[in-house]
Amino acid sequence: MIDHLTIRNFRIFKSLDINGLKQVNLCAGRNNTGKTILLEALRIWAGKGDYTVVNHILTQRGEFTKGWNDSYDALFNRTTTSEVNVLKNIELHINKLSIERNQKIPNQIEYLVNWNEKPVVHLSKLDASLSFDTPKDQSVFIPFGKDAGFPLSAFWDKIVLTPLEDDVMHIVRETVLPGLIRLDVNKERTLVRIEGEDKPMPLKTFGEGVERMLMLAAGLVNAKNGLLLIDEIEAGLHHSVMEIFWDKIFFYAQKWNIQVFATTHSQDTVKTFTYALEKPENFQKGAYFRLQKARKSDDIEVIYYDQEQLEFSLEKNLETR
Repeated sequence: MIDHLTIRNFRIFKSLDINGLKQVNLCAGRNNTGKTILLEALRIWAGKGDYTVVNHILTQRGEFTKGWNDSYDALFNRTTTSEVNVLKNIELHINKLSIERNQKIPNQIEYLVNWNEKPVVHLSKLDASLSFDTPKDQSVFIPFGKDAGFPLSAFWDKIVLTPLEDDVMHIVRETVLPGLIRLDVNKERTLVRIEGEDKPMPLKTFGEGVERMLMLAAGLVNAKNGLLLIDEIEAGLHHSVMEIFWDKIFFYAQKWNIQVFATTHSQDTVKTFTYALEKPENFQKGAYFRLQKARKSDDIEVIYYDQEQLEFSLEKNLETR
């Protein structure tokens, strides 16, 4: 499990160190402070720099043009690259972009873009001309928004008719759809059968919250023994639902050996996360931190809150996002 993360020269981050990570981690911050970028770095690291993952990330941001290798310039911190003589040669970029595990400190990883030293592990064969319709992720990434390309049917195919499907059904029932009897998920549509109805109904009938929760639940159980990355976890969900869902996240993260990284901009989500931390079974299982722009530089800094500080801040209605 990752307990320390270092990111250097990647997008908005010139140099960022995050310590004290736990099994379930919540990252807050205003817009443009790097919450999603943090998840991207973890996603690329987990995927060992596979080009399908990198190309997919750039495409989702509208930064990728097929066949144009300069698309990869978007990965680099602009402040850092302006300080060196960077040749517009993608092969040189690849040789200088590395992902490194720091073996000196247990469980520490370092995601490093380094222009001066020999890289430890290269991003693998970045090529803007190659297909990337199905990214070869080694983590589960749930994007913000219900239409952001989450492959629900692919995840469902992995768990259908297994105990993991039962876990998903349980989570959805407990949070947003108590009368759920059965789900039928495929690429074209998702149908739902509920108590009191003889015929199945389209999932979209039940609103954005139910769609979002199904994505979250399917992603959670598919992340067994790995990383679950959730962007804007509260999207489409009422804060009362989030209070229940945090309990599910903590329970299944421990049951299935999952490390969770979620982002938020919602104070209500921070509150419900704190309520979950207060429960004895979750003691020392969660961490909360905020990203913000540093006052004396153009870099991003980390503000940490232990459980006592978080509870005090919320009690006094102080801003923690």
